[in-house]
Amino acid sequence: MVNPELFIVDNTDSEWKVKKYLSEWCELAKSFDIATGYFEIGALLTLGSKWQNLEEIRILMGAVASKRTQQAFNQFLTKIKSKLDQSIEKEKEKNDFLDGVPAIVNALEQQKIKCKIYKKKKFHAKAYITHSKFDVVGSSALVGSSNFTYPGLTENLELNIQIRREVELLQQWFEKHWNEAEDITYEIIKTLERHTKEYTPFEVYMKSLYEFFKGHEMTESEWERGESKIYQILDQYQKEGYHALIKVASRYNGAFLCDGVGLGKTFVGLMLIERLVMRENKRVVLLVPYGARKPVWEAKIRKYIPEILSGFIPFRIINHTDLTRSASKDVDWPELMENIKKQAEVIIIDEAHHFRNLPTDRYKKLFDIAENKQMYLLTATPINNSLLDLLHQMELFTRKRKDHFGEAPLGIYNLRGHFLGLHKQLLERLSIDPSLRGVSVDENEARDVLSMDDLFNAVVVQRSRSYVKKSQKKPGENEVLFPQRKSPIVIDYSLKKTYGKLLDILKTAFNKDNPLLTLAIYYPLAYYIGPDETIDPMKEGRQKQIVGLIRTLLLKRFESSRRAFQQSCEDLLMKLFTFVMKYNEKLAKRWEMVNKAVFDQVKKHLKERGKIIEGDWDEDYFPQELLEEVDDLDKNEYNISGIISETITDMTQLIKFLRELIKIQENEDDKIEQLILTLNNNELLKNNKVIIFTEYLATARYLYKELEFRGFTQLFEIDGSTKENRGNIITRFSPYYNDSNSLELKENNEIEIRILISTDILSEGLNLQDASLLINYDLHWNPVRLMQRIGRVDRRLDKVIEDKMLNDHPDLKYIRGIVQYWNFLPPEELNDILSLYSRVTNKTLVISRTFGIQGKKLLRPDDDYEALREFNEGYEGTTTIIEKMRLEYQELLKENPIILDELKQFPTKVFSGKDHIKPDTKAVFFCYLLPAKDIVTEQWSEDAASSKWYLYDLASEKIFKESAEIIDFIRCKKDTPRRTEMKRKDLINIRVKMDNYIKNTYLKSVQAPIGVKPILKAWMELS
Repeated sequence: MVNPELFIVDNTDSEWKVKKYLSEWCELAKSFDIATGYFEIGALLTLGSKWQNLEEIRILMGAVASKRTQQAFNQFLTKIKSKLDQSIEKEKEKNDFLDGVPAIVNALEQQKIKCKIYKKKKFHAKAYITHSKFDVVGSSALVGSSNFTYPGLTENLELNIQIRREVELLQQWFEKHWNEAEDITYEIIKTLERHTKEYTPFEVYMKSLYEFFKGHEMTESEWERGESKIYQILDQYQKEGYHALIKVASRYNGAFLCDGVGLGKTFVGLMLIERLVMRENKRVVLLVPYGARKPVWEAKIRKYIPEILSGFIPFRIINHTDLTRSASKDVDWPELMENIKKQAEVIIIDEAHHFRNLPTDRYKKLFDIAENKQMYLLTATPINNSLLDLLHQMELFTRKRKDHFGEAPLGIYNLRGHFLGLHKQLLERLSIDPSLRGVSVDENEARDVLSMDDLFNAVVVQRSRSYVKKSQKKPGENEVLFPQRKSPIVIDYSLKKTYGKLLDILKTAFNKDNPLLTLAIYYPLAYYIGPDETIDPMKEGRQKQIVGLIRTLLLKRFESSRRAFQQSCEDLLMKLFTFVMKYNEKLAKRWEMVNKAVFDQVKKHLKERGKIIEGDWDEDYFPQELLEEVDDLDKNEYNISGIISETITDMTQLIKFLRELIKIQENEDDKIEQLILTLNNNELLKNNKVIIFTEYLATARYLYKELEFRGFTQLFEIDGSTKENRGNIITRFSPYYNDSNSLELKENNEIEIRILISTDILSEGLNLQDASLLINYDLHWNPVRLMQRIGRVDRRLDKVIEDKMLNDHPDLKYIRGIVQYWNFLPPEELNDILSLYSRVTNKTLVISRTFGIQGKKLLRPDDDYEALREFNEGYEGTTTIIEKMRLEYQELLKENPIILDELKQFPTKVFSGKDHIKPDTKAVFFCYLLPAKDIVTEQWSEDAASSKWYLYDLASEKIFKESAEIIDFIRCKKDTPRRTEMKRKDLINIRVKMDNYIKNTYLKSVQAPIGVKPILKAWMELS
């Protein structure tokens, strides 16, 4: 704006702005003296290269704070640098490589541009004094409101007037304050150089790793460092797991801890309890297996945090089995569950995989009381048979909401659909032959698929034993001791010798058109004749499943022991007989008379066994269906006579089995004979502690009776109905790892147990590592169960406890530090058994003849070694690529201790380049932060964002998204040379493509609002 009296520049004119004023003076002037509140890089860049015509630019900035202390000055200097930083970051949005900025840095270094801060008084001046090269023009000044920033020069409504006559006075004023100001040119240079330096490939690589793992950093509070009792005794990886769980659960209302067997999940659980109860004053329920409550959880709580068991602390422990118990004279269990539903805020579940089956009563009850609760699920084996096992456990806190994970960064709006997609990936990896369609999920393959899944990595905290071993080797970390696990040894036995003709009878029965037993009373819908034209497929499927469970149970018990098979046949026979009596008493009694001799023995045995005592019966191994009443059937809706006819046939078949069993003498059991021979003759087993696992109570009691009869002492048997205190039994078998010792047992007149026979009631969560030896008496149909069994003795060792044990028992020196286990296997009849199993379950199961281990590729005899390798990988948990990345990152930080602080100060869009690992190939790597919504503020923020890597291949234009695929392309060493040869415009075009790709995929999937953008943290040319 121009008038005869006054020359005003206010940025309102589209042509005439402060920018134009200064640009024109750049042609005329030899120097600028500028007074401003702030300096932004955009102010110089908007002048293009014209400012380089000047010999000198002096920029005087001033603090607006009233305090004149050094602290106030430092704070303002920090603010100045922060403003400058922000202006550079904003410039990068349109100027990826900051063209023009290196010239500014050079001018600062050459003292062509000087910067000072006036700190004696509050300084708020805005002036631009321009000194012409030509005397005839002279000096001039623009005084007013414009800061030396891009908005001040171009956008803001300002008020600046040109002064000519009083310039000399202005110059004197400027010189006075300039001389009194403090030089900050060096600070400005350092701020700019962060953005303009040529970063090495190693720096970009480390920055990308830093961003990748930043979300997993620990932030210890004063309470954890000073007041917590549990935190002080945790190892580093346990602390990391605890912090991760808190972070995950706060975001998603639930979290999984799935560390491998024997890695101390209990202590992480104790840490959660202490924090939630003692610090956050939450009402917490701990849900544990019956067998682990007293010997593990209550014992550890009493030892470390006894105060939370007092009546004034809102904390309660209940057993899995308590969920469905009826009211007793001591406890009204249904009322207690209702109170938990109304009052509890957090539920922590130990061995959470027991809640993977939707139809069970326990699952239904837990789902009911878990509403609006935060949940922590602890299990080493979240997947037993299907990927849906994990989904079902997850649904306890997602409440079956399809879009529970719909928010950024996951953007999953159909949770079940997501799992079905993972299942499809798994089948593709397995390349399953259609004829083998029933193959159970292989846990190793499932782990590989899940390790690449964003959802799994977001909600599951999982560290393999392999990772823990390697991560704890860092200086300053406590050494984590694990025993060396020896290859399993097979104990051969003959089913033929044990069962005689019964094996052939069983094979014949399975080869019928209706294998073994029709079990019509459990599948009445097959005989439905009622008015409904359609049958509920869910109900029919459930009935078929029950039939399959019972058939499988009979087969497994047949392999386990004669006694287990006999009892199952007797229980089932009585159930079938009761049904026939109900609907056709005359026919039932006639059948009873025909089979009187055998049936009388059945009734006698049932009477001897008596009523099943309530204990920790697990539906996985004792199907609830055998304990439930069969539904009443309407004669008008079901073909009752047809069901009775099939049931009579089934009863006759069972009598045939039992008749053969009666013929067999007790001493003809080859399996138990081989056990006794092994216990007596093996050098390790003769005198040392051993735990013998079997799946069934009947087998366990049978073994105890036989071993006791043969003269074995220090012998004990435990199962789900054992009345004695389990904690006491466990301490007698494994005193040192349960806060006792041999001398203490002796002083208390307790007999130390050497041979412990147990059902799988002790296969989870207990410390039994006083023993190093284990025998699997049953064929383990599920590798997960084998892992859990072995995990009782193959656990973390404590050096203090080991030293104490060896001091008391020096003779144990040769056996401590190893784990040896034996598997029973009938090599000659193995194919017969597996064939029968396949007929019953429609699943293919292949087991090594050499090691007794299930292996997914065991199709040839020479695959035995591979089976063992795969099992060991499953047990140890082969270090995943992500874990390898973390280990590498930790190692690099150790080798370069000062780089972490540097990485935190790196700006955005740090760029470098190096050779591609494949010659004559080009690609560009990107490390982005993908925005997400903060769960507290509900604002989209960088703090809530997650890191994501991408690799753009130039030839194929393919975009790689998995860090596991990308890591090898960008990995480099500290001395890897920087190499960039691609044109900048090509790099920018690729970067724009990536921005658009993220916009159309991630941002769209998470429904990010307009204006929310990804942040490019680092990128690298590979050529």
